[in-house]
Amino acid sequence: MQRRQFLEIAAAALAGGAQGQALTGPAEQVVIERPNADQPHRGKVLALVTPHLDDGPIFAGGTVAKLLSEGYTGYFIRTSNDEKDSYHLSLGETVLANERDTARLVKTIGFKKSYDLGYRNHRLDDVSRTELRGRLIFLFRLLKVDTVFSYDPWGHYEENPDHYVTAQAVEAACWMAGGQLDFPEQFEVGLKPQSVSEKYYFARGPQQVNRVVDIESFLPQKIAAITCCETMIVHMVKDLNDSLAQRGLRVPGLSGNLGGATREFIQAAFVTRDRTTGGKYGLQYAEEFHYIGPDPSLNDYISRNAQRI
Repeated sequence: MQRRQFLEIAAAALAGGAQGQALTGPAEQVVIERPNADQPHRGKVLALVTPHLDDGPIFAGGTVAKLLSEGYTGYFIRTSNDEKDSYHLSLGETVLANERDTARLVKTIGFKKSYDLGYRNHRLDDVSRTELRGRLIFLFRLLKVDTVFSYDPWGHYEENPDHYVTAQAVEAACWMAGGQLDFPEQFEVGLKPQSVSEKYYFARGPQQVNRVVDIESFLPQKIAAITCCETMIVHMVKDLNDSLAQRGLRVPGLSGNLGGATREFIQAAFVTRDRTTGGKYGLQYAEEFHYIGPDPSLNDYISRNAQRI
């Protein structure tokens, strides 16, 4: 995440404000997705694919926890090494700290495994798009991914190149992983085409929202997941305190014990936002997405004409 955006979010939240992120056009029907205790997704696989450790927990932590509880097996794919995201650590120390935090996140949220692609933080626009796409295609086929979570490749006003480069590579890889002639050498080691049929896209700025997920029951898991990103959250808190000090201001709840300050910040910056989002849809807490599901165009034809073989 970018520090500046969360300084703005936290300041607005502490002042009682809220930021609207959704663009819901008249032709776009918003579907409310609610918890289902019957485990309807048993046997399916999801992958959270983001450039940075904190992206998924902040924007989709509740929904990921919900789907894992409903039967999904989950994996985390991080495209950058997060070397720029700490407060007064060296590049190497930052990489190690965030690597350790990643291990905590995987265990806390219940992912089966994480994969770090290790590209340099804030420099993904230097990376070959074909290389990144090919690595994602390999992982989607290897893990047999059905559903992905990532940044919206069409989100508006995104400043961070890591975000939009990763998002564009994910979108293309979801489609190309199902082809017979894209990277066919991968089939020599036993992999098979694997189309990713569902995408949950989130965005930092305005986006077209058509799926809202009720996360009230999973808010504690989301908070725990965000808390795992300790190095990054401390960075946010300290940057905010520096910004306030420059204006001659101080927030007591953010200035004392670091553990208490991070809990206060998480409530102010993220829980408040999810409460505001939920309120727009008659829910207590919610997360917003642009959801793309399986193509239904041939469903009727298949149901009328398909035969058992």
